Amino acid sequence: MKTLIIGDIHGCYTELQTLIDKFGPVDGDRIFCVGDIINRGPDSSKCLDLLRKLNVRSVMGNHEHWYLKAHPFKDHSVTSYNFRKLEIEDHYDWIKSLPYYIISDNFIIVHAGFDPSVAFKDNSKESLVSVRTLPHTNLPWFDGYYGTKHIYFGHWAKLGVFFGKNVTNLDGGCVYGGHLCGYVIEDNRLIKIPAKRTYHNIHEEII
Repeated sequence: MKTLIIGDIHGCYTELQTLIDKFGPVDGDRIFCVGDIINRGPDSSKCLDLLRKLNVRSVMGNHEHWYLKAHPFKDHSVTSYNFRKLEIEDHYDWIKSLPYYIISDNFIIVHAGFDPSVAFKDNSKESLVSVRTLPHTNLPWFDGYYGTKHIYFGHWAKLGVFFGKNVTNLDGGCVYGGHLCGYVIEDNRLIKIPAKRTYHNIHEEII
């Protein structure tokens, strides 16, 4: 059995399909995702279709979190307009079912991170999908993590792929013209798929 953990996808379907083909899953293999499957890229619906077909387990990303908060898009804000354009209503219940973290026997998956000074379960949902640095230190959240379980996360494209002590960031910034990244735990193998193009300006903060 092998375990693949995929970084932030953001609707980059072609790159996602290539990454999974390179992994070559067989019966018994497991695939996880760190969240942010949707938005900003070209094919959110197709990405969701593929992941659900493969029974991929994902945690909630901030873009899924914001999607649920904006739904059913009754207002005319930019956020609601952009989410409405994704046309992923058929996936609403699946997105709503996503956990904010997954804890296995030897690793943890969370979208952004957590405040290590607070019990994991007591961190807010907003923190789990959005934290990068801690307000009381302004240092990366993982600088204060001394746990034994390895944490795989995303959300931090500007940090890039990062292997630290018991933490790995898998956000390669594919939607910004970087790479879609996946990590095969048992092989200690990083799979990097270059983006076909830049789909979104990393400096734009519009949802």
